[in-house]
Amino acid sequence: MKLQILGGALLGVALLGVQAQAESINFDNLGPAVIVTNQYPNVIFSSNPGEFVLTYPQAPPYQSSPPNLICTGSSGASIDCTSDITLTFAAAIDNLTFNAYGNQTAFGGTFAVAAIYLGGAVSPTFQQALTVKHTQAQDTTANCQIMDCLADPQALNFIGISKVVIHSNTDPNGTAYDDFSFAVEGAPEPSTLLLTGLCGIVWAGRRFLGRKPYSR
Repeated sequence: MKLQILGGALLGVALLGVQAQAESINFDNLGPAVIVTNQYPNVIFSSNPGEFVLTYPQAPPYQSSPPNLICTGSSGASIDCTSDITLTFAAAIDNLTFNAYGNQTAFGGTFAVAAIYLGGAVSPTFQQALTVKHTQAQDTTANCQIMDCLADPQALNFIGISKVVIHSNTDPNGTAYDDFSFAVEGAPEPSTLLLTGLCGIVWAGRRFLGRKPYSR
């Protein structure tokens, strides 16, 4: 009886743990000018026809995770950073966050728009403005005051995102991006897998003891 109760409790905890699993992408495992497509689980990066999403080294030293950010560019690896960036997810994700760099739009102004697709919709469910979060005065070096090295953090706080398109960039020199984070729905966390394994051990032991003949 005790084993049965313990097994039920562990199974219940394991089922509760089957939740969204956090994923982070910073492109730092790739080389310079690499076309980013499907190198990361559950997401495909793409751009406009004839354009690609490319890794871009930090020069000037943007305040992101070194060595790479991403921008858009042509097939000849020419960086322009102004075209659309599309993230298409194989499984629904929640709460996408990322950092934008190089924006020279005025503080609080919109430099681009994110079209958010929920539940596999063919048309955007929401359009969210992406805005500049820092002032030029906060960039401490002359080089950064010109190029804007600080991050402009963005948060798309939606549940069940199937696709995001970053479009309509109005910044004079375009925008670079880094440090994408999101939670994949329905992906069991490692602790959940451990609990599931313990449940199996408990129930296997219960069944073995149930078949063992009773003796004094």
